[in-house]
Parts: sequence; C-alpha cells; structure tokens
Amino acid sequence: MVASPSDIEILVDAEIAGGSFPGIVLLVSKDGKIVYSLVRGNRQVKPEQEEMTEDTIFDLASVTKPLATALLALLVCGQERISLDEKIGTFVPEIAAESRTITLGQLLVHTGGLPPVPDIYELFSDPRRIEYDRAVKALLSVKPEKPPGREAVYSCTGYLILGQFLRRATGARLQELFAQLIAAPCRLSDTMFNPPVVLWGRVATTEHCSWRKRWIRGQVHDENCYCLGGEGGNAGLFSTAGSVLDLLSLFETGGVVNGVQLLAPDQVRMMSTCFTEGLGLRRSIGFYMHDDDAPSGPLFSRNSFGHTGFTGTSIWLEPEKRLTVVTLTNRVHLGREQTEEKIKEFRKKLHSAVFQNWG
Repeated sequence: MVASPSDIEILVDAEIAGGSFPGIVLLVSKDGKIVYSLVRGNRQVKPEQEEMTEDTIFDLASVTKPLATALLALLVCGQERISLDEKIGTFVPEIAAESRTITLGQLLVHTGGLPPVPDIYELFSDPRRIEYDRAVKALLSVKPEKPPGREAVYSCTGYLILGQFLRRATGARLQELFAQLIAAPCRLSDTMFNPPVVLWGRVATTEHCSWRKRWIRGQVHDENCYCLGGEGGNAGLFSTAGSVLDLLSLFETGGVVNGVQLLAPDQVRMMSTCFTEGLGLRRSIGFYMHDDDAPSGPLFSRNSFGHTGFTGTSIWLEPEKRLTVVTLTNRVHLGREQTEEKIKEFRKKLHSAVFQNWG
C-alpha cells in the first residue's frame, strides 16, 4: 500500500501519543520547493506545557557536525589554503603524541581512530564551575583506539578536536566563525550557537539534566559541548526547520544559499561523496551516507545522505530525486533511554512514507 500525506499525520500523531517525542516540525522539499509541512504536539510538556510552533528553535545536537563544523572546516581550509591531508598536530601541537598524525580529512570522515565520546564533563562535579582550559586539556589528551585511516568509527571526539582546529587556525570562536562565514552572509538569522536569552522562549526544551540538575532550554544538551562553551564542534548549533532547509539548499544549487555562493561545487561534492567505502560506516565530509541501517529506511538510494542528532533531530537528502527531509523533535524531553529505540524506528517509517509520496 502506498502511503499518503494523511498517513504521515496519522504516524506522527501515534508516535506523539505513544511517547516517542512531545512534538515535531517536519518539512519536505522537492525540486527546491516545500511540498509538505507539519507542526504537531508541544515544544515542552514539563515543567508546563507549551505548544509547538513552526518557528520553534531546536538544539540540533550532532546535526551540528555537517551543518557547522564540516562546513566551516571546508570554508576555512579553502580560504587559508590548508590541505585536508594536513596533520592535526600542526595546528594543535599539545595534542597527545599518538594523535598528532591524524589528518583533518580523517577527522572529518570519522577515520581518525579516536573513541566515540571523551566524557569531559565527568571532570566537573559542579557544572556551574567549568574550567575551559582544563576541559580542552582533557580533550586533547585522548588517544586513538585504532590506527588512523583503517576504520570509520563515529566519533564526537574527532569533531570536538576539529572545533579546536578551527579556533587555532582562525583565532575565532566557533560561534563567531559560524555567524561571520555562514549565518550573516546567507541570512540565516535563526541559526546560531548559544542563542541569546531573549530567544529561549522559542527554544524546544530538551532534558532534565541529572548532572546540571535542571531542565535544559536555550543551552546545549550535550554535556561535553557544554564544557567547551556550548560550541565544541560535535554539537551546539540551534536552528528552526525552515532555516535548516535554507542551508541544505546548497546541495541543490551547487553551493548557493539565499543567493550567496557559500561552497564551491567541488566542496559540495566532497560533502555528498562517500570516502570510506569498505571501512565500515559510509561517510562523506560531515555526512552519513545511506547504508542498510540508515535512519532513512530502505527506499532511499545509496547516494542519499544525512545526519541525526541525539536530541531527536534529523536531516536527509536524496539528490537523485531532489528530495530533502528536515525532521526536528526534542525526543529527549521524554527521557533519553525511554525514547532511544522509538525515534530510530520512527525515522525509518517516516522517511519511507515521505519517499512513497515524493520520491
């Protein structure tokens, strides 16, 4: 049976009722135009209920990796004539000796051999007293678990280190770089790191953090990123669904966003081409390329690509069909363990329904 748009509404309503997430903003673009949008549920249910709106700002979590860190790495390397074959030790000399020969390209495609998560936050029993320099020192002391270049293993650690590369190469904080190089020229006013307090009322509340002992709203959910000022490189970007879709348009326009040439066409290809065939995970610069276990389900092609975020966010693009899906939820609001498997299954069902309608 072929799905219909009404089936998507039925699916989403059932998932909300079943506790998969409190609310959602969904946008589907086909041939550069929005063909479907859906806003359902609430952007928070605790401590009091607030209705979801289309302009809700979400903590994108690991969707930050392609949409901020990888983009910025390509932009900075292009501007400064830095090769992706350069070793990270050239820019961050105090990194562990075992990590110095990992290249920027290996970090970008998750073949640096570094562990998935560094757990920096465990150094700080009181989250109100974070020492940035101590957090950076702990990050840079992490050693590879595997020889670089041998296997693609998803690593937040690698992208946190890329955040340090960007800071050292430019002298600017990640949030400043993103604002100057991407958000301002491309007129993405709803996409940012560390949203100002005046915008927190529009932000979807994430989790009641057992470490910070409070509900998290307007500040990054990821604990390690929080220790690095909310702009570590693995997470920290906040945005609306519409603004995310605007940024993703560069993959249909040869690198143009809102009339601005953000990336060169060859850089766009680097973000949409698999560099890790035969190494386990299929990865491009920044993105997860489709495989049998992809969150996009079984119908999207192997050339499709996207990313998910721990908070409940996801983006997926099918270049052959000029189809883009932006799905933003704050599923961790209902408990990270309670919703972990539910969101995985929902993503596959949703993307299959979208593909049956517009693929």
